[in-house]
Amino acid sequence: MILTWFAIRIQNGNESYASMNEIARGLNMKPSSHLTKILFDMNNENKIAIRGVSRPGRWFGNEFMLMPGTYEAPKRRAIPVKVRGADAGQLELFK
Repeated sequence: MILTWFAIRIQNGNESYASMNEIARGLNMKPSSHLTKILFDMNNENKIAIRGVSRPGRWFGNEFMLMPGTYEAPKRRAIPVKVRGADAGQLELFK
């Protein structure tokens, strides 16, 4: 479920790190120690990467991201649409 959530983010063009709160909201869960344990176990299995983040006035936190090669999003390709020989727009298809 977590990998699918990351895959949907990548398909929508968001390949940045996500906080545990973002992941929990995306999965309709609450950030909890159980979710933290699942994410750290996935890190031990080399499925996600973790980086530490320090925010001013707060405690240190972690951000998570899929490891390269875990999921490859299909590449988008633009196809021009012509109407009576004139360009009318374009469609985006996945390769």
